[in-house]
Amino acid sequence: LGNTGIELPIVSIGVMRADSPGLVHAAVKSGIRHFDTAHGYQNGSNETMLGAALKEYPRDSFVIATKIETVSSRERFGEKLDLSLKRLQMSFVDILYLHSVSSRGDVLNQEMLAALQAAKASGKARHIGVSTHKNEHEVIQAAIESGVIEVVLSSVNFKQSNRTELREVIAKAAAEGIGIIA
Repeated sequence: LGNTGIELPIVSIGVMRADSPGLVHAAVKSGIRHFDTAHGYQNGSNETMLGAALKEYPRDSFVIATKIETVSSRERFGEKLDLSLKRLQMSFVDILYLHSVSSRGDVLNQEMLAALQAAKASGKARHIGVSTHKNEHEVIQAAIESGVIEVVLSSVNFKQSNRTELREVIAKAAAEGIGIIA
């Protein structure tokens, strides 16, 4: 996954709507190692369910990512991260995303970049990134320019009107060592 050192199978699971630990156990048994959630999914109960289900497995046997939306300050972001870690019953996440950014300004928001960097410096996040579902090529370009974003979670769809620009900027990001999760 870019320069992170994380190796992932091509298939991962987003558990946004999952509420069953049985699904998580079946995924692990099927070879899924990467689980993606967010602070706000199911008002937090998604992180709680996922953390309880993954408690049965060695921490180094899976990769966990969570996402937090832009908030008013790095302190508020840190509070949300602490709550996410409590729900997940973990001391760190492998990937922490600034969630659902859709513009260059969102990515380069200095307060949120500082919050991400603080999370990484404290050991609460091994790697930091952004997630996007809109203006993906603009967001990925800004991630490259940020100099700190290590991973981008992006929608990639053959029907996207910006698919040519998106493919080009994904290749550019990969060449710069940024991991891309589609």
